[in-house]
Amino acid sequence: MFVWFSQLGFPHSTLEFPYTRQSPLTKKNKEYESIEDVTDELYALVDTFADSNFTLGRNLYFHIPLFAKPEWFVTEEHSEIIKEFGYMKNYNLPIAKSLEEADSYKLDMFDIINKELNAVRQYQGEKNG
Repeated sequence: MFVWFSQLGFPHSTLEFPYTRQSPLTKKNKEYESIEDVTDELYALVDTFADSNFTLGRNLYFHIPLFAKPEWFVTEEHSEIIKEFGYMKNYNLPIAKSLEEADSYKLDMFDIINKELNAVRQYQGEKNG
């Protein structure tokens, strides 16, 4: 999700708890009283995207702003791992001395980032024709 927002920008939002928004799941107005309410909605939303033709990041990019501030789900770790991915890719730096020494978490994150960046490019190509 952060890859999409980092590439296409964050929407302006003035949401503060408590607030009412239409749930993307039920299409009914729902009162969100805390970040836990929003997180519950987010997890339920993720479950509905399991069989989607689009990446999870794309689905979340278009749905989260309907009921929450995307910034609530972004951490410094997200920024750092994307920055590190960019350095690795742009300067042809190795992830580790060998594949056996590579951090499996980082490998997973880099795979996700790469997949989402490709999906952003595809979306931009479709949008800009």
